[in-house]
Amino acid sequence: MEKSETIWNRRFILLFITNLLVLAAFYASIPIIPLYCEEIGITGSKVGIVLTAMSVATILFRPVAGYLLDNFNRYRVYLIFLALFCLSFPAFLAFPVFGALIVVRLYMGAVYSVCGSATMTLAGDVLPAAKVTQGISRFAFTVSIGMALGPFVGLQVQENLSSRASFLTIFGIAVAALVCVSLCRIKYPKVQRGRFSLKESIYAPALPFMFNMMFLMIPYGAVIAYSSILAQEKGLTPWLPYFYIFLVAGMLVSKLSTRKRIDAGNHRALVCASLVVLILTMASYLFLSTRVHLLAAGFFFGVGYGILQPLFQAFVTGTTPPPQRGVANATYMLSYDVGIGLGSLLMGFLQQPVGPAPGFALTAVFYLVGGGLYLGWTDGYYSRRKAACEAGRNP
Repeated sequence: MEKSETIWNRRFILLFITNLLVLAAFYASIPIIPLYCEEIGITGSKVGIVLTAMSVATILFRPVAGYLLDNFNRYRVYLIFLALFCLSFPAFLAFPVFGALIVVRLYMGAVYSVCGSATMTLAGDVLPAAKVTQGISRFAFTVSIGMALGPFVGLQVQENLSSRASFLTIFGIAVAALVCVSLCRIKYPKVQRGRFSLKESIYAPALPFMFNMMFLMIPYGAVIAYSSILAQEKGLTPWLPYFYIFLVAGMLVSKLSTRKRIDAGNHRALVCASLVVLILTMASYLFLSTRVHLLAAGFFFGVGYGILQPLFQAFVTGTTPPPQRGVANATYMLSYDVGIGLGSLLMGFLQQPVGPAPGFALTAVFYLVGGGLYLGWTDGYYSRRKAACEAGRNP
């Protein structure tokens, strides 16, 4: 493949937009599903089961995703699975039954496992070798924006029109992503195809990053899935879409204000600062009762994740040789699958006995666990792998 010597080359920009649209479509569905389930008579822990079903399928299929991306034409694989991903959104409307929705979510998880790993891998492939870490740090910001912008769009449509209109809107966003990536036309040389091996489908060097980020994503899964329920309980539903606007604003502020420090390698202080912000934000949910507090929580939630998500993605891609980036990203993205799934499932069980606000506050303990892992292991592990890469050794 021919690569431009700049980060923002044509293919990178198209992939940036594509990933933003895909993630916006995916995360737009998460806060809508609990509301949709209640509309069709599904309540309580069953809502958590529907939400978590996708995570189960994604976890099981991620190893296959890594194999497909490293043993077949990555670009063609992505086109096929993105087309399949588009079909999952109208399926919610076609099968409004508890058991059928579980099947739809399982299907969605399987195809999304490939889509979620492919764009990050393709982006790394079209970047100059010397700028992969810097470029992926920029590219990973699509994850943060998509996670925040998607729910805003979905909830706005759901509030003003209907759940049906929301799912059709999300379907349109996904189709726009498919059109966008089809314009990339990335060419790959033929690869020597190996046999599928479960052992080789997990990239062991990415596991510390994956395991660490998994704990950090549990509170995120809880908030994204059950903010709509909390807003109903507090009488703040009209303000919930703006929660996600403030979430995006927080991410932009943190990204723009910390970019130079990230590029300079000042990771430890940034991770610690973001965790302090997130712990205080989650604890404040115990006292949340006003729209100002709701919007402030969204902003500081965005500040924290606007640092953590791009940073950890850069850790993985920047320390992985190009031929293994498919399986490395598939392994790392398990952190999102498991973390968000556990957060959704946990809140499904906490919602009725303790309520969403105390439940959110309780999840802050996972930030302490994640912070302990980072300081005790991940920080030093990344430094060793980075030094090995810079010395020209295979880490």
